[in-house]
Amino acid sequence: MIRKSNLRGFNILGTVETLKATLFADNTTVYLSEDNDFGTLQAVLDTWCSAVKAKFNIKKTGIIPIGQLEYYERVAKTYQATGHWKNYPQNVHIAKEAEPVRILGTFFRNDVSEAAVWTPKINKLVSAIEKWKVGRTTLEGKRHVSQMMIGGMTQFLTDVQWMPAPRNYLWDDKHNIPVSMAHMCNPFMMGGFNILDLKTQNEAIDVM
Repeated sequence: MIRKSNLRGFNILGTVETLKATLFADNTTVYLSEDNDFGTLQAVLDTWCSAVKAKFNIKKTGIIPIGQLEYYERVAKTYQATGHWKNYPQNVHIAKEAEPVRILGTFFRNDVSEAAVWTPKINKLVSAIEKWKVGRTTLEGKRHVSQMMIGGMTQFLTDVQWMPAPRNYLWDDKHNIPVSMAHMCNPFMMGGFNILDLKTQNEAIDVM
C-alpha cells in the first residue's frame, strides 16, 4: 500500500523504482521526501490497520532527518522546541546529528562514529575472551575460540557495517609475537595454523 501511494519517496540514481519503504517482519522504514505529507502515510497506515485488525504503535516511531545539515537543524530545532514538525507524530524520538540509528542491524546517520557502533560489540567480545583467558587454553584451543567468538560474533555486523582493526588474542596482546599472523593464517599443509584471517574474511564479506 505504501509503495502504491502518492508518497514521493526517494529517487536514487541508477535505480528503476522509487524508494518508498523497506519492510522486514514487523519493522518498517518509510522514506519521505521534504514535500511529502505525513498525513498521507498516516491514512495508509490507518487503512492497513483497519483491514488486518492491527494497531500501529506510533510511540515507537522514530524520525531520522537526512540531507543537508541546514535542513536537519531546522527540523530538529523546531521539533525539539515545539514537539512537532508539520504533520509528523508529536513527541516521538528524533535522531540527533551523528547519533547511530539501528535499522535491521545496520546503523545509519550522518557522520556516524564507527567506534560508537562497534564499542558495544567489542566490549561483549572482550568480555567473552577474558573468560577464556582464565583457563589455560592451548594454542589449538585459542584457534577454535578465534573461529567461534571473534569470527562468529562479528560476522553480521561486519557485513553491514565493516570492522575496525581487531585485538591480538592469540598471543595474549603481546607486542613482540613469535610468529607473524600472516603465517599463522596459512593452512596446516603450508606450515601455518589455519587461524581465521579476519582481514580476508572482511574483504570477502564486502565483495558479497
